[in-house]
Amino acid sequence: MTTSSAKAVIKKWVGYLATGDIEEIIATFADDAVIDMPGSSDLPWAGRWQGAAKIAEYFKVMPAALRIISHEHKIWVAEDDMVAVTGLEEAASHISGKDYRAKWCWVFQVRGDKIVLWDAYEDTEAMASCGPYR
Repeated sequence: MTTSSAKAVIKKWVGYLATGDIEEIIATFADDAVIDMPGSSDLPWAGRWQGAAKIAEYFKVMPAALRIISHEHKIWVAEDDMVAVTGLEEAASHISGKDYRAKWCWVFQVRGDKIVLWDAYEDTEAMASCGPYR
């Protein structure tokens, strides 16, 4: 895997996020992929989501709890099959209506044209302060 092809996979996936194309978002993950999201049980999307069924479940749970208002990408770093992206997001709880603005960093591993790991580092304190989410 070349650095440029790994980065291209993530750029394409980020484009699907922007359009909300859930089928394409999910299809970009390998069947054995892992999503690792930080946070306490107060955040319904937090935890380790592994395998195709759990990945699909994640993309039902997260949007049901959280409304993304804006999402900016700041820095892209890629090496071999790994891609790291930093950014800012503004989002709100569907339940409380409260919103937050926070930094994040996502680290991806790509195999072929599929994501095998999405390891997120996010400001869970900002997120939790805007709950509840259930």
